[in-house]
Formats: sequence, structure tokens, C-alpha cells
Amino acid sequence: MIKVKVISDTICPWCYIGKRNFDLALKQVPDIKVSFEYSTFQLDPNMPPEGIDRSDYVSKKFDKEQYINIKNNIKNEAIKSGISNINNTIGIIPNTFNSHRLIYWSKENNSQLETVEEIFKSYFEESKDIGDINILIDIAEKVGLDPQKIRKKFNNDEDRTTLIDQEQTNRQNGVMGVPAYIIDDGITLTGSQPVISIVKLLEHLNKS
Repeated sequence: MIKVKVISDTICPWCYIGKRNFDLALKQVPDIKVSFEYSTFQLDPNMPPEGIDRSDYVSKKFDKEQYINIKNNIKNEAIKSGISNINNTIGIIPNTFNSHRLIYWSKENNSQLETVEEIFKSYFEESKDIGDINILIDIAEKVGLDPQKIRKKFNNDEDRTTLIDQEQTNRQNGVMGVPAYIIDDGITLTGSQPVISIVKLLEHLNKS
């Protein structure tokens, strides 16, 4: 079994594309067994709980032409990965901390991959606010978690400190951006990887 620790953020389009590329790669090597564990990283750990206005954020960070080029590049790579719509229309950029808590809790019923996929789809394809606890509880129910139990966890601030520590550890270990993949506690890949590169790496590791 090849172990892959995935360090990502739920508003990162390259993290969504990276996940889908791994999905496609695994279909090409069905005999290779891989386990995934997701670990917390926030692109902006100082994001206010309510999120920030998207247009204000974009105008401060990018010039118009640069932003259009970035969006087009993301769209083209997403289509290659089987994501038909990645340019959401939500007016804010959400705080992602609670979505990471839900991913962490989804280990209880071995549904991390399904939870991550649903969070990505909700944000990028359905333009939902994944900083909204009610949206996250709907996702929890969809992947088989008890919605009442999850609401109680959110309300009680359960595991907040645990995930803050997890993110700090990732940063202390040198993670500066996402996605990042730590394979078998050794090999580290950064950035969304092409499908063929993932296939070759998995085949190499499987022979080792």
C-alpha cells in the first residue's frame, strides 16, 4: 500500500485539479493500492470567519489581464481533469477552517475522499459558501456522517486546536503552498501533477 498525505486547501483550484488527476492516474493502474490522508493548510490563515469580498481581493492582488490569464489556465487544466466548471460565481472567498474540520472528522467513517470531493464540487461547481456550517452539514450527511453529531461538533469548537496545530506543523515542515503530496513519509511533490507523471511515479514505487 502506497501512502499519500495530501496537504491542500478547499478553495484552491489546483488542489481540486490535483485530486482529479490522482483519480485519473489510479484508473490507469488499478492494481496499485493507494491510501490518502488529507492534512490542513489555509491559503490565508488570517481570513475573517465570514470570508472576504472576492472582487476586492482580486483587484488588490492581480491586474485584470493577469487574472483573466490565470482563470483561463485553471479552466483549461480543469477540463483536462474532467472538471467541466471550476469558475464559480460566489461573491466571497470563504474562510476554509471549518471545511478542514469536516474533512478531519470524516476519517471516522473512512469518507475523507468523498468529503473532499463534495466540498470541492460545492464550492467550485455549485458556487456554495463552504464557510457556511449549514452547507458543510449537508455535505456531512451526503457522505454518511450524522448531521446532528457534526452540528454539535461545530458548535462546541471540537478539534479546533488540533487542526491549528496540524497546519502549523505543515508550515514548520516547509510547506509553503498547496497542493503538496508526501508519499510514503518521504517523497514530496508540490503542485498539481500531470496524470502521466503520477502514473509513472506510482509504478516506480510499486516496484520498489
